[in-house]
Amino acid sequence: MQTRQSLSLLFIPYLRPDSRAYADMPDLEDVLASLYASGRQAWPTVPLSEEGFLRHLAERLAPERTLAEVHAADLYLACACARGVPSAHAALERHVLPKTAASVARVRGAGVESAEVLQRLRERLLVSEGGRPPRVADYEGGGPLVAWLRAAAVRTALNLQRAEGRRARLEEDAEAGPLAEVAGADVELGYLRQRHREDFQAAFSEALAALPARERTALRLHVVEGLSLERIGTMYRTHKSTVSRWVSRAREEVLAGARQRLAERLRLSSGELHSLMRAVDGELDLSLPSLLREPG
Repeated sequence: MQTRQSLSLLFIPYLRPDSRAYADMPDLEDVLASLYASGRQAWPTVPLSEEGFLRHLAERLAPERTLAEVHAADLYLACACARGVPSAHAALERHVLPKTAASVARVRGAGVESAEVLQRLRERLLVSEGGRPPRVADYEGGGPLVAWLRAAAVRTALNLQRAEGRRARLEEDAEAGPLAEVAGADVELGYLRQRHREDFQAAFSEALAALPARERTALRLHVVEGLSLERIGTMYRTHKSTVSRWVSRAREEVLAGARQRLAERLRLSSGELHSLMRAVDGELDLSLPSLLREPG
Protein backbone atom coordinates (compact mmCIF):
# COMPACT_ATOMS: atom_id res chain seq x y z
CA MET A 1 0.00 0.00 0.00
CA GLN A 2 1.34 3.41 -0.93
CA THR A 3 1.71 6.02 1.83
CA ARG A 4 -0.83 8.83 1.89
CA GLN A 5 1.86 11.36 1.08
CA SER A 6 2.79 9.54 -2.11
CA LEU A 7 -0.66 9.63 -3.70
CA SER A 8 -0.07 12.96 -5.40
CA LEU A 9 3.10 11.53 -6.96
CA LEU A 10 0.93 8.88 -8.62
CA PHE A 11 -1.50 11.51 -9.87
CA ILE A 12 0.21 14.81 -10.76
CA PRO A 13 2.64 13.54 -13.46
CA TYR A 14 -0.27 12.33 -15.58
CA LEU A 15 -2.40 15.48 -15.52
CA ARG A 16 -3.14 17.07 -18.86
CA PRO A 17 -1.39 20.41 -19.49
CA ASP A 18 -4.67 22.30 -19.14
CA SER A 19 -5.44 20.57 -15.83
CA ARG A 20 -2.24 21.29 -13.92
CA ALA A 21 -4.11 23.48 -11.44
CA TYR A 22 -5.20 20.34 -9.60
CA ALA A 23 -1.60 19.93 -8.43
CA ASP A 24 -1.98 23.04 -6.22
CA MET A 25 -4.96 21.78 -4.22
CA PRO A 26 -4.04 22.04 -0.51
CA ASP A 27 -6.00 18.92 0.47
CA LEU A 28 -5.12 16.89 -2.63
CA GLU A 29 -3.84 13.87 -0.68
CA ASP A 30 -7.07 13.53 1.30
CA VAL A 31 -9.25 13.94 -1.78
CA LEU A 32 -7.33 11.34 -3.78
CA ALA A 33 -7.44 8.90 -0.90
CA SER A 34 -11.19 9.42 -0.58
CA LEU A 35 -11.83 8.88 -4.31
CA TYR A 36 -9.84 5.66 -4.36
CA ALA A 37 -11.55 4.45 -1.17
CA SER A 38 -14.96 5.13 -2.77
CA GLY A 39 -14.09 2.86 -5.68
CA ARG A 40 -12.74 0.10 -3.45
CA GLN A 41 -15.79 0.27 -1.21
CA ALA A 42 -18.25 0.17 -4.11
CA TRP A 43 -16.48 -2.75 -5.82
CA PRO A 44 -14.68 -4.74 -3.12
CA THR A 45 -14.20 -7.79 -5.37
CA VAL A 46 -12.56 -5.75 -8.15
CA PRO A 47 -8.79 -5.37 -7.62
CA LEU A 48 -7.24 -2.13 -8.88
CA SER A 49 -4.07 -0.47 -7.61
CA GLU A 50 -3.92 3.12 -6.40
CA GLU A 51 -1.39 3.84 -9.12
CA GLY A 52 -3.65 2.46 -11.87
CA PHE A 53 -6.73 4.32 -10.68
CA LEU A 54 -5.04 7.68 -10.01
CA ARG A 55 -3.26 7.71 -13.36
CA HIS A 56 -6.54 6.85 -15.10
CA LEU A 57 -8.25 9.67 -13.20
CA ALA A 58 -5.54 12.24 -13.95
CA GLU A 59 -5.52 11.52 -17.69
CA ARG A 60 -9.27 12.18 -17.92
CA LEU A 61 -9.73 15.26 -15.75
CA ALA A 62 -10.98 18.35 -17.53
CA PRO A 63 -10.02 21.77 -16.14
CA GLU A 64 -13.64 22.84 -15.69
CA ARG A 65 -14.47 19.88 -13.44
CA THR A 66 -13.75 19.61 -9.73
CA LEU A 67 -12.57 16.40 -8.14
CA ALA A 68 -15.71 16.44 -5.99
CA GLU A 69 -17.80 16.04 -9.16
CA VAL A 70 -16.05 12.86 -10.28
CA HIS A 71 -18.15 9.69 -10.05
CA ALA A 72 -15.29 7.83 -8.43
CA ALA A 73 -16.92 4.43 -8.02
CA ASP A 74 -18.03 4.37 -11.66
CA LEU A 75 -14.63 5.53 -12.88
CA TYR A 76 -12.95 2.87 -10.76
CA LEU A 77 -15.05 0.13 -12.40
CA ALA A 78 -14.49 1.53 -15.91
CA CYS A 79 -10.74 1.69 -15.31
CA ALA A 80 -10.67 -1.94 -14.14
CA CYS A 81 -12.75 -3.00 -17.15
CA ALA A 82 -10.38 -1.19 -19.51
CA ARG A 83 -7.50 -3.09 -17.92
CA GLY A 84 -9.25 -6.40 -18.53
CA VAL A 85 -9.92 -7.33 -14.90
CA PRO A 86 -12.33 -10.32 -15.09
CA SER A 87 -14.22 -9.45 -11.91
CA ALA A 88 -14.76 -5.93 -13.27
CA HIS A 89 -16.28 -7.35 -16.46
CA ALA A 90 -18.53 -9.55 -14.33
CA ALA A 91 -19.62 -6.59 -12.19
CA LEU A 92 -20.39 -4.50 -15.28
CA GLU A 93 -22.41 -7.37 -16.72
CA ARG A 94 -24.33 -7.99 -13.51
CA HIS A 95 -24.95 -4.52 -12.14
CA VAL A 96 -24.69 -1.94 -14.94
CA LEU A 97 -25.41 -3.30 -18.43
CA PRO A 98 -28.92 -4.58 -17.60
CA LYS A 99 -29.93 -0.99 -16.85
CA THR A 100 -29.34 -0.04 -20.50
CA ALA A 101 -31.88 -2.49 -21.93
CA ALA A 102 -34.83 -0.09 -21.59
CA SER A 103 -33.03 2.57 -23.64
CA VAL A 104 -32.31 0.05 -26.39
CA ALA A 105 -35.95 -1.06 -26.45
CA ARG A 106 -37.02 2.50 -27.28
CA VAL A 107 -35.03 2.41 -30.52
CA ARG A 108 -37.52 0.93 -32.94
CA GLY A 109 -36.58 -0.63 -36.24
CA ALA A 110 -36.85 -3.92 -38.05
CA GLY A 111 -34.04 -6.42 -37.70
CA VAL A 112 -32.44 -4.98 -34.56
CA GLU A 113 -32.81 -6.96 -31.33
CA SER A 114 -31.90 -5.79 -27.85
CA ALA A 115 -29.75 -8.88 -27.26
CA GLU A 116 -27.77 -8.15 -30.42
CA VAL A 117 -27.29 -4.51 -29.47
CA LEU A 118 -26.01 -5.40 -26.01
CA GLN A 119 -23.66 -8.04 -27.42
CA ARG A 120 -22.24 -5.54 -29.90
CA LEU A 121 -21.95 -2.99 -27.10
CA ARG A 122 -19.98 -5.48 -24.98
CA GLU A 123 -17.56 -6.04 -27.86
CA ARG A 124 -17.06 -2.34 -28.46
CA LEU A 125 -16.63 -1.55 -24.77
CA LEU A 126 -14.40 -4.36 -23.62
CA VAL A 127 -12.37 -5.51 -26.63
CA SER A 128 -9.22 -3.71 -27.75
CA GLU A 129 -8.93 -3.30 -31.53
CA GLY A 130 -6.03 -2.11 -33.61
CA GLY A 131 -3.91 -1.34 -30.57
CA ARG A 132 -6.56 1.06 -29.26
CA PRO A 133 -7.69 0.67 -25.62
CA PRO A 134 -11.21 -0.71 -25.10
CA ARG A 135 -13.81 2.02 -25.54
CA VAL A 136 -14.86 1.85 -21.91
CA ALA A 137 -11.61 3.72 -21.25
CA ASP A 138 -13.24 6.78 -22.88
CA TYR A 139 -15.56 7.21 -19.89
CA GLU A 140 -14.28 10.20 -17.89
CA GLY A 141 -16.42 10.04 -14.75
CA GLY A 142 -18.26 13.29 -15.40
CA GLY A 143 -21.66 11.62 -15.04
CA PRO A 144 -23.07 8.25 -14.00
CA LEU A 145 -21.58 5.32 -15.89
CA VAL A 146 -25.03 3.90 -16.58
CA ALA A 147 -26.08 7.12 -18.35
CA TRP A 148 -22.91 7.02 -20.46
CA LEU A 149 -23.63 3.40 -21.36
CA ARG A 150 -27.24 4.14 -22.24
CA ALA A 151 -26.10 6.74 -24.75
CA ALA A 152 -23.55 4.29 -26.16
CA ALA A 153 -26.23 1.59 -26.42
CA VAL A 154 -28.57 3.88 -28.34
CA ARG A 155 -25.78 4.84 -30.76
CA THR A 156 -24.99 1.16 -31.26
CA ALA A 157 -28.65 0.36 -31.95
CA LEU A 158 -28.93 3.18 -34.50
CA ASN A 159 -25.72 2.05 -36.24
CA LEU A 160 -27.09 -1.50 -36.45
CA GLN A 161 -30.32 -0.17 -37.91
CA ARG A 162 -28.44 1.66 -40.63
CA ALA A 163 -26.28 -1.39 -41.37
CA GLU A 164 -29.38 -3.59 -41.54
CA GLY A 165 -31.00 -1.15 -43.95
CA ARG A 166 -27.93 -1.19 -46.23
CA ARG A 167 -27.78 -4.99 -46.14
CA ALA A 168 -31.48 -5.28 -47.01
CA ARG A 169 -31.05 -2.91 -49.95
CA LEU A 170 -28.10 -4.94 -51.23
CA GLU A 171 -30.17 -8.12 -51.05
CA GLU A 172 -33.07 -6.47 -52.85
CA ASP A 173 -30.75 -5.22 -55.59
CA ALA A 174 -29.25 -8.67 -55.97
CA GLU A 175 -32.68 -10.31 -56.24
CA ALA A 176 -33.85 -7.71 -58.76
CA GLY A 177 -30.75 -8.07 -60.96
CA PRO A 178 -31.25 -10.02 -64.22
CA LEU A 179 -29.98 -13.60 -64.04
CA ALA A 180 -28.74 -13.36 -67.59
CA GLU A 181 -26.21 -10.78 -66.48
CA VAL A 182 -24.75 -13.14 -63.88
CA ALA A 183 -24.65 -15.96 -66.45
CA GLY A 184 -22.52 -13.84 -68.76
CA ALA A 185 -25.14 -12.67 -71.22
CA ASP A 186 -24.14 -9.09 -70.56
CA VAL A 187 -21.30 -8.81 -73.06
CA GLU A 188 -19.71 -5.77 -71.44
CA LEU A 189 -19.59 -7.30 -67.99
CA GLY A 190 -18.33 -10.58 -69.38
CA TYR A 191 -15.56 -8.76 -71.25
CA LEU A 192 -14.50 -6.80 -68.16
CA ARG A 193 -14.49 -9.90 -65.99
CA GLN A 194 -12.36 -11.78 -68.47
CA ARG A 195 -9.97 -8.92 -69.13
CA HIS A 196 -9.44 -8.07 -65.46
CA ARG A 197 -9.77 -11.50 -63.87
CA GLU A 198 -6.30 -11.36 -62.31
CA ASP A 199 -6.99 -7.85 -61.05
CA PHE A 200 -10.22 -9.07 -59.48
CA GLN A 201 -8.43 -11.91 -57.73
CA ALA A 202 -5.68 -9.66 -56.41
CA ALA A 203 -8.15 -7.04 -55.18
CA PHE A 204 -10.30 -9.62 -53.41
CA SER A 205 -7.27 -11.30 -51.84
CA GLU A 206 -5.98 -8.00 -50.49
CA ALA A 207 -9.41 -7.00 -49.20
CA LEU A 208 -9.84 -10.36 -47.46
CA ALA A 209 -6.40 -10.08 -45.88
CA ALA A 210 -7.39 -6.68 -44.48
CA LEU A 211 -10.41 -8.11 -42.63
CA PRO A 212 -10.20 -8.60 -38.86
CA ALA A 213 -9.32 -12.22 -38.06
CA ARG A 214 -12.70 -12.92 -36.44
CA GLU A 215 -14.77 -11.77 -39.43
CA ARG A 216 -12.50 -13.57 -41.91
CA THR A 217 -12.72 -16.82 -39.94
CA ALA A 218 -16.50 -16.60 -39.57
CA LEU A 219 -16.82 -15.98 -43.31
CA ARG A 220 -14.62 -19.00 -44.12
CA LEU A 221 -16.50 -21.27 -41.73
CA HIS A 222 -19.82 -20.26 -43.28
CA VAL A 223 -18.86 -20.12 -46.97
CA VAL A 224 -16.22 -22.87 -47.22
CA GLU A 225 -16.96 -25.22 -44.34
CA GLY A 226 -20.71 -24.80 -44.67
CA LEU A 227 -21.29 -24.31 -40.94
CA SER A 228 -24.58 -22.76 -39.92
CA LEU A 229 -24.67 -19.36 -38.25
CA GLU A 230 -25.95 -21.04 -35.09
CA ARG A 231 -23.01 -23.48 -35.04
CA ILE A 232 -20.50 -20.67 -35.49
CA GLY A 233 -22.26 -18.71 -32.75
CA THR A 234 -21.82 -21.67 -30.42
CA MET A 235 -18.10 -21.72 -31.20
CA TYR A 236 -17.79 -18.02 -30.38
CA ARG A 237 -20.29 -18.18 -27.50
CA THR A 238 -22.53 -15.58 -29.08
CA HIS A 239 -25.95 -15.37 -30.73
CA LYS A 240 -26.35 -16.49 -34.34
CA SER A 241 -27.67 -13.03 -35.24
CA THR A 242 -24.30 -11.62 -34.19
CA VAL A 243 -22.53 -14.07 -36.50
CA SER A 244 -24.90 -13.04 -39.28
CA ARG A 245 -23.77 -9.43 -38.77
CA TRP A 246 -20.13 -10.49 -38.85
CA VAL A 247 -20.59 -12.39 -42.14
CA SER A 248 -22.62 -9.60 -43.77
CA ARG A 249 -20.18 -6.93 -42.61
CA ALA A 250 -17.20 -8.98 -43.82
CA ARG A 251 -18.72 -9.36 -47.27
CA GLU A 252 -19.52 -5.65 -47.50
CA GLU A 253 -15.99 -4.73 -46.41
CA VAL A 254 -14.44 -7.09 -48.97
CA LEU A 255 -16.61 -5.58 -51.71
CA ALA A 256 -15.78 -2.03 -50.70
CA GLY A 257 -12.08 -2.82 -50.38
CA ALA A 258 -11.98 -4.54 -53.75
CA ARG A 259 -13.78 -1.68 -55.47
CA GLN A 260 -11.35 0.84 -54.00
CA ARG A 261 -8.31 -1.20 -55.01
CA LEU A 262 -9.59 -1.75 -58.56
CA ALA A 263 -10.42 1.93 -58.98
CA GLU A 264 -6.90 2.85 -57.87
CA ARG A 265 -5.16 0.15 -59.91
CA LEU A 266 -6.91 0.39 -63.29
CA ARG A 267 -7.14 3.30 -65.66
CA LEU A 268 -10.58 3.02 -67.20
CA SER A 269 -13.07 5.36 -68.79
CA SER A 270 -15.95 6.47 -66.61
CA GLY A 271 -18.28 4.06 -68.42
CA GLU A 272 -15.91 1.13 -68.02
CA LEU A 273 -15.36 1.95 -64.36
CA HIS A 274 -19.11 2.06 -63.76
CA SER A 275 -19.55 -1.33 -65.40
CA LEU A 276 -16.60 -2.74 -63.53
CA MET A 277 -18.14 -1.75 -60.21
CA ARG A 278 -21.27 -3.69 -61.23
CA ALA A 279 -19.13 -6.68 -62.07
CA VAL A 280 -17.38 -6.75 -58.71
CA ASP A 281 -20.42 -8.01 -56.78
CA GLY A 282 -21.02 -10.97 -59.08
CA GLU A 283 -17.35 -11.85 -59.28
CA LEU A 284 -17.06 -11.96 -55.49
CA ASP A 285 -19.58 -14.80 -55.24
CA LEU A 286 -17.56 -16.79 -57.76
CA SER A 287 -14.18 -16.07 -56.21
CA LEU A 288 -14.88 -16.12 -52.48
CA PRO A 289 -14.89 -19.89 -51.83
CA SER A 290 -11.56 -20.52 -53.58
CA LEU A 291 -9.91 -17.46 -52.04
CA LEU A 292 -10.97 -18.47 -48.52
CA ARG A 293 -9.55 -21.97 -49.04
CA GLU A 294 -6.11 -20.56 -49.74
CA PRO A 295 -3.58 -20.75 -46.87
CA GLY A 296 -3.53 -17.60 -44.74
